[in-house]
Amino acid sequence: MSPHADALTNEFKDAEGYWHAIYTNPLAFGVRTDMLEERGATVPRSWAALTDPMYEGLIQMPSPQASGTAYAIVLTLRELMGEDEAFAYMREVHPNVQTYTQSGTAPSGSLGVGETVIAIQFSPGFLRLVDEGFPVEVVFPEEGVGYEVAAMSILDGASNVEEAQALVDWMTSQAGQEQLTESKTYFLPIRSDVSAGEGIPSLSEINLVRYDGAYAAENRTRLVDRWVEEVLGQ
Repeated sequence: MSPHADALTNEFKDAEGYWHAIYTNPLAFGVRTDMLEERGATVPRSWAALTDPMYEGLIQMPSPQASGTAYAIVLTLRELMGEDEAFAYMREVHPNVQTYTQSGTAPSGSLGVGETVIAIQFSPGFLRLVDEGFPVEVVFPEEGVGYEVAAMSILDGASNVEEAQALVDWMTSQAGQEQLTESKTYFLPIRSDVSAGEGIPSLSEINLVRYDGAYAAENRTRLVDRWVEEVLGQ
């Protein structure tokens, strides 16, 4: 157990100290504000907004058939709406989707070169575009977003345990977490006392949606098959 564990919320540590998070990445919308303005459309602030016909053919997101990021979107919507309602919602959004990509990070690449106007994926790719000066706004939808967590553990029987413990302690410290921002990783720190950077909301300002990992693993094939049948209509 790291001495800095008390600074982490329960989402970012094991109750018995078996693992501690390193960083987190919430799902987000990346929006090309210049291209939306040209179309006279407004920036979507919620999942519900994406069903609006003004976004027809403007959305790009990964496919759950190939992408864990997309499966995280399905799980997020299921938690927010209930399963049947989530699939009904995804069917309603479907006409507004221009492409379902095979890669979870492809939408941000398309956003950067102007091939899409609204992209959905985990946030780092969007934060990088903003930092590089692209006319992109990062939106964390108001209903809530799922997130991924990178974590670290010390294996039982590992050599150099003292050095490994020092790394865990540093990574969960304020100084270690600040390096995520200073090094421009575009990963969000998991400590509330560390800023992710200018203009980026703290985790307390983002409605994080948690889902059960065991359920997600056990139901992946069923949920993806349902997506293919009911959303793609295949």
